[in-house]
Amino acid sequence: MLIVDYFTRVGKFIYSNCLYILWFLIYFTIAWFVLGADRNSFVVTFFIYGISISVALSPIGEVILRLIENCRKPATKAETGYLMPLFEEVFESAKEIDPKLNDRITLYMIDIMHVDSFAIGRETIVITKGAMATFTEDELKGVLAHELGHMSYGHTKAKLLVKIGNIFFTAMVWVCKLLWDFIQRRYNVRKKHNSKWGVVLSILVVIARFLFDTSVFLFVTLSEIILALNSRANETQADTFAYNIGYGEELTSSLYLLQKIAITGDTGIMERAKATYPHIAYRIRHLEQLEDGETEEESLP
Repeated sequence: MLIVDYFTRVGKFIYSNCLYILWFLIYFTIAWFVLGADRNSFVVTFFIYGISISVALSPIGEVILRLIENCRKPATKAETGYLMPLFEEVFESAKEIDPKLNDRITLYMIDIMHVDSFAIGRETIVITKGAMATFTEDELKGVLAHELGHMSYGHTKAKLLVKIGNIFFTAMVWVCKLLWDFIQRRYNVRKKHNSKWGVVLSILVVIARFLFDTSVFLFVTLSEIILALNSRANETQADTFAYNIGYGEELTSSLYLLQKIAITGDTGIMERAKATYPHIAYRIRHLEQLEDGETEEESLP
């Protein structure tokens, strides 16, 4: 049963984050080709990514992520006495549905008045002071249930894979750009000396640089659109998880409030394509359909 349970969870992780995993493999393949596309370069690439992933998913990586986000644990009596009982109640409900949920998941805060909450790494759920001040107790329970859904489905771990892959891809792009700049300056000097071959090579370098920049732009844009698809699907999964553990109405109420206070304007096609969250109205509709029995519930992890 343990083996079956393990492969079930792995399968669910892959299914829920397939586009993240696919894009990580693409990043890995690009790095492998840049390093030589042979057996030795594969080992080197695997080693680099393996170390990076291990650090990112380690307690050290978790601490670094929290430092980057400027997180802190609830400290005052008002914070601990108000937030921690809510979190513990929702966490207990989540564990009943998903007993494998990480026992070390901890609630943190960020001292900004922007209304937001998110999960990072494997053990960190974050809520802002703005969210604490804006939502009611029940609405906060719905929000926390949603974030625990991200943890249950492994969404945060998958996002880390993409971030790690993107770091190395970005580094390679910058190295290539510096190399193009060096080559372009060199042949621009030859062009100034009226060397016929210098002029030709300078033109070829400009064309090659244009093709390179265009390819990078198209690749990055495509990756943003594809990863946004996965992110929007993840939000729906996390909403469903909140409903399944008994906090659907609470989450719906919080979304209605967000819909009232959200400042939105006209957005273009590309902005909508790159949006990492579904439209709030669509999330509300999904939850209300679950409440009315009009939408089939997703299988629980």
